[in-house]
Amino acid sequence: MYRDLLVHVDGSEAGRRRVQIAVNLATRTGAQLTGLHVTPPADVPRRYKPSRVAGVAAKMAVGLASDARAAEMIFREETITDLPDAHWLEAEGHVVQGIDDKARYADLIILGQYECEGEPETHPLPIAHSIVVKCGRPVLVVPSIVQPRERLRIAIAWDGSREAVRATHDALPLLRMAESVQIVTIIPPSADHDHFDTTSLPVHLAKHEINVRPEIIKVSTAKKHELFQKLIAQGDYDLLVMGAHSHPLLDYFFGGATKSILFSSQIPVFVSL
Repeated sequence: MYRDLLVHVDGSEAGRRRVQIAVNLATRTGAQLTGLHVTPPADVPRRYKPSRVAGVAAKMAVGLASDARAAEMIFREETITDLPDAHWLEAEGHVVQGIDDKARYADLIILGQYECEGEPETHPLPIAHSIVVKCGRPVLVVPSIVQPRERLRIAIAWDGSREAVRATHDALPLLRMAESVQIVTIIPPSADHDHFDTTSLPVHLAKHEINVRPEIIKVSTAKKHELFQKLIAQGDYDLLVMGAHSHPLLDYFFGGATKSILFSSQIPVFVSL
């Protein structure tokens, strides 16, 4: 059961939709919702001359303070009706560290897909990359275009690995809420198909009263990630559950490449390591 949800909020419309999704989840699970905004230091791009750095930093600081105020307003507006006991927290410093400090005491962390630490020159990856690796908690990564939905159709990326097992069990509260759950098995090309277990997971999930679709999609190809990405894009799903694999697949999933499932997905991705 989820009892503590943590959502990182910024002052954008994507931040508002992320809070709406968090409110929806907290309401349906009975969890306490905490909103957090971490204000980073002014990260002046290297292209500026030394004589202009102080002025640019001051201007950036004003913008960062404005974003912090907007984030708090969004959180309070979106929680006042359904979650009047929701908590608001603010911190200053590096965004990843600020979120990680609070993530230790939450059951699920909700982040934006392309939230960044600062300038791309010095922080090329969205913060979700570092949070998933560091925090030890499951993370729900929400694309900016996603709206809250009452129905929940979930796809599970399953290959029998430790990471997939961890993600699936971390997601049990969401799977119980789902209208349907589709298992997509990823079978390594070198594996023996006759001995690859595709039946035990549905049986196990059924014991948790989870509505698993009877058909199991099987993916087995040298380009399995591309095929899997296409299946998810074409499928009628609202959420993807997947494990964040350790090296070398970690570089694939979190390397910022256009083919990365996490950062190109148009549906929320539930991921744990």
